[in-house]
Amino acid sequence: MRTLTVDEAVQAATQRLRSSLAASGLDLAVAVYYGEPGFAGMTFTDLGQNPPCEITPDDLLAVSLLDIAWHPEAVRTLLSSHGQRFGEMLAALPHETDLWDASDEALRHIDRLWDALTSVYGIGTASASKLLARKRPRLCPISDSVAIRALEVRVRAWDVLRHLLQDPAARADVEALRPAAAAGASTLRILDVAVWASHSRSAAAQWVRGRAGMAAISAL
Repeated sequence: MRTLTVDEAVQAATQRLRSSLAASGLDLAVAVYYGEPGFAGMTFTDLGQNPPCEITPDDLLAVSLLDIAWHPEAVRTLLSSHGQRFGEMLAALPHETDLWDASDEALRHIDRLWDALTSVYGIGTASASKLLARKRPRLCPISDSVAIRALEVRVRAWDVLRHLLQDPAARADVEALRPAAAAGASTLRILDVAVWASHSRSAAAQWVRGRAGMAAISAL
């Protein structure tokens, strides 16, 4: 992850994402996700203990609910004495700041933690971003393969999401998708579920779209 300046590519991707939030049935799809017991729902946010400056077994279990299989070496590294280094990096990140209000300095601290996480054997883009989203749900969006494909900007996903959410009207569009069952989820998490429901080609996402009456993904 690298935070870069807003350019035409980011602006175009932001507009595409903004338009996708208006897809017919998307609010129902997000509600299906949070209402069906077969999905992570609020358990990703609420499971166990989540101290702001420590990575715990509860964090790894919560992240595993988002289709992440942890490599044993990664688990040992994150939970052993080496984990203190990650705790110190987490301490440099504000835990009550939203992505759209974050300073460039805060984002540089995320860059350093991102590099440290992805340097661990068995931790890739998806697992690193989902772990960061668990530890800083208001600040760190998920940037897995679904988000990257949807935004069409490769490593620029964070820039697009930050730019989008700096617009109060766009934040209102995201909040309009929030079902009652997701009252405690961050705005970023609602947006992540909306992107997944709209763009994932998985069987689970297809099932959600079918329940919500959304168009097939080839038509999105």
